[in-house]
Amino acid sequence: MKVGVYGATGYGGMQLITLLLRHPEVSLEFISSNSHSGIPLSDLYTKLTGRFSQILIDSEEAKPRLKALDLIFLALPHGVSMQYVKEILEVNPDLKIIDLSGDFRIQDIGLYEKWYGFDHVLKEKVSSFVYGLPELYRETIKKAQFIANPGCFPTAMILPLYPLMDQGVIESRVIVDAKTGVSGAGRKAKEQFLFSEVQDNTYAYNTGGHRHSPEVVEIIKDTTGASMDFLFSPHIVPSSRGIYASIYTTLKEGVSPDRIREIYDNYYAGEAFVEVTSFIPSTKDVNRSNRVFIHPTYDEASRTLVIFSAIDNLMKGASSQAIQNMNLMYGFDETLGIDTDYYYL
Repeated sequence: MKVGVYGATGYGGMQLITLLLRHPEVSLEFISSNSHSGIPLSDLYTKLTGRFSQILIDSEEAKPRLKALDLIFLALPHGVSMQYVKEILEVNPDLKIIDLSGDFRIQDIGLYEKWYGFDHVLKEKVSSFVYGLPELYRETIKKAQFIANPGCFPTAMILPLYPLMDQGVIESRVIVDAKTGVSGAGRKAKEQFLFSEVQDNTYAYNTGGHRHSPEVVEIIKDTTGASMDFLFSPHIVPSSRGIYASIYTTLKEGVSPDRIREIYDNYYAGEAFVEVTSFIPSTKDVNRSNRVFIHPTYDEASRTLVIFSAIDNLMKGASSQAIQNMNLMYGFDETLGIDTDYYYL
């Protein structure tokens, strides 16, 4: 199958390309970047020297090539992807799209515009995008033309919360303290993400106001019918990659801690990439993989259920999850091209 990638030079785009190059069913027809067109990707990511020498092209040069593609990946910033989707569908209305931005994740347009600060230019298309979390939407993804790939923080929060909210065993008040490596902020230079600012430093940001909050709440409501009183506090840690979520909630009356583990085992038995662990996981356990490690523990003194969740933000939080979705859309084995221990970035 023939695929292309817009936004090839960001961390997510580069990670996506390294995976696509190893996928046995994929021909990578073009990689596009307006800011770096005309040079090989290996000039920016020298690890690719001798492995991949394809020249980056700009979006205008890529446009006529869209007609020959089966699928396009958009690894573009929020607010930019929707502009590209509009142009892409004018050239090839039948093209399948996997969008890694947040432009089509939130179905409530008013919520999107409030939290992201953009006027949505394709309101009529938002409902056509399927939320690409395979463990929850697998059958719908298989039939979809358009996929909204989930955010990294939401992936790490929704997968632990969904089974418990679906079974109604926890109270609606949920607090999440989550840590992220700096690659989640993208490749563009920003003062707060300079080495001297991040090294030996940890800090919270956008507590209660992070744009991933409505995404989590909406998906939990869509899949379980349950509403949450949800507080999310993200933190930057001095690491290049990884998401670590500590989720705090309360068991409903009469629910035992053993029941929680039983629910997780029932919901995620047979899932290739979800592990319910007997130990508290770390980001190193899932580094450069598509795996999610989840561990629930109960604190008797405070009567609090604490759930730990770890993912790689560039993999299950972005690029490898996008390929997991592609595999489902085309009837490939779900693990094809991503069930491996070898990653370049």
